[in-house]
Amino acid sequence: MLQNKELLRSGFPYLITLGQRRVTSTPLDIGFGKEKIYVLVRNLNLGTYIRVINWEDDNLGTIGGPEGTRSPSPGNENISEASFQWPAGLLVDEDENLYVTDEAKHCVVVMDKDGIHLGTWGEYGTGEAQLNRPSGMSFDREGNILLSDTMNNRVQRFTKEGNHLQTIGAGLLNNPWGLCVDSEDNIYVADWKNDRVVKFSPDGKELQVIGSFGSDKGQFTRPSAVAVDLHGDIYVADWKNDRVQLFDKFGKYIQSFYGDATLSKSGLMYIMANPVTLRLREMADFEKTQRLDVPMMVKVDKEFRLFITDTGNHRIQVYKKDAIELTEDQIAPPMRNPVLFTT
Repeated sequence: MLQNKELLRSGFPYLITLGQRRVTSTPLDIGFGKEKIYVLVRNLNLGTYIRVINWEDDNLGTIGGPEGTRSPSPGNENISEASFQWPAGLLVDEDENLYVTDEAKHCVVVMDKDGIHLGTWGEYGTGEAQLNRPSGMSFDREGNILLSDTMNNRVQRFTKEGNHLQTIGAGLLNNPWGLCVDSEDNIYVADWKNDRVVKFSPDGKELQVIGSFGSDKGQFTRPSAVAVDLHGDIYVADWKNDRVQLFDKFGKYIQSFYGDATLSKSGLMYIMANPVTLRLREMADFEKTQRLDVPMMVKVDKEFRLFITDTGNHRIQVYKKDAIELTEDQIAPPMRNPVLFTT
C-alpha cells in the first residue's frame, strides 16, 4: 500500500492555472469528468451555476443554477431544469453524473453532464437523514456519499439515491465543511469553527486531530477543505490564512502553498484584449497577483496533482508532487532524536 511508503520529497512545483474572472467567478468546488472539468461557481452578482471547461482552459458553457441549464449543447435544447439556489459542494461520479449540495434548499441536486435533472433528495431538519445547510461531499470506496451537515454539526453517509446509512461526529464537530475519504475509507473533516481537522474511522470513531487556532505552521483559521492523496499526505485549505498546508500521514507539518499563479489561457486572452487591464497589471505588485486569496477547496488525484480553488482570485491553481517512494532497505529506521543528526 502506498500509504505505508516512506518518501524522498523532491518538491511540489506549480503546474498550471485554469479559469479567470467572468468564467470561473468565485469557484467553490471542482470535479472531473473524462474530458471536462466542472467548476462550481457561487457569486452574488454573477450568479450560481457549474462552469464547464476543459484541460485547454476553453469555456464550454454552464449547467445548473437557479434557472436550470443555461447553455445547452446542440441537440439538447429542451433540457429540463437542474435547479439549485446557493450551492456549496460538488461531486462527479464515474458515470459523470453531478451531485450538488444546496445550502439554501437543504438538499442535494443530481444531474447528468449535460444538465439533465436526475433527481433531488434531502429536506430541512435535525433528524436522521435531514439536513441543515449541507456543504462538502466525498465518495467512499463503495460509492456512497459522505456529506457535511454543517449547521447540524455532523457528517452523514447516504447512498447516491439519498438513503441514509450513518451519522458521524455528532457532539464533536462545529460547522464542518469540506471532507474527504482516504484509500482505507477513513474520513477527514475540516472542522471549520473548531479550527482543526478530525480523522474518523469508517465506523465513526475519532482517530486523529490535526491543528488548532492560529496562523503559525500547523495552525488554522477557519479550515474549509481537506484532501488526502495515495501516500496518505493531508492537504488543508486554511481559508482565512490564505494558504494550503500539507501534513504527512501522521499529522506532521510539511509545507505551505501560498500561490504561484501564472496567467491562464483564458485569462491571457481577456487581458490582451483590454488595454486598461494591461496597464493596471503592468503597474501592480506582481507578487500579489500570484498569491492565493481565500482558497476554499482542495482536491488531489491519482497523479498527485493538487487542485486549489483560488476563490478570491476566480481561478484554480494546480501543483504536482515530485516525490520518490522508498523501500525499507533504502532508508534508515526512524530516529528517536533526529535533530541531533546532520547529513
